[in-house]
Amino acid sequence: MKKVGKVGTSLLVLCLNEKIGKKLANSLADVLGLHFASGREIVAYELFDENDIIQKCGIAYFKKREKSALKGLALYEDSVIFLTYDLFVNNKSIFKKIYPKIYLKLSKEKLEKQKDTINVLAFEERDKLLLENSDLSISVSGDNKNSLTKILKELNNL
Repeated sequence: MKKVGKVGTSLLVLCLNEKIGKKLANSLADVLGLHFASGREIVAYELFDENDIIQKCGIAYFKKREKSALKGLALYEDSVIFLTYDLFVNNKSIFKKIYPKIYLKLSKEKLEKQKDTINVLAFEERDKLLLENSDLSISVSGDNKNSLTKILKELNNL
């Protein structure tokens, strides 16, 4: 792992837009020489057919299995872990030991351009929660090289 200040062995990246956040987190992992893991992909892999599990076993069982998959994810070392808002907010306690938690903050206008309706409608509430639960908040303009450079600069300042 390249020197990025006083960080742990893994980083947690949060973003209101899954496409932009996932791409930036994956690029960050590449630059730092770390593994990349997407919470949504890990859950999908572990549960194989989410809709079938919900239909046959119910939402409570699904949530229990989802939490189990995320507990395993929280133990990953030398990784950049990306979580969507919903996975993070419903499982915050699982990821409390990971430092830093990096919130890639997009403007409401950027989310509107991405046609990210749910996050636009609940922007103030979701933005506030991620700000309160992150160690580092970085305003990014999209999934581009300038945003990645900004993230690396902020990490080195930790």
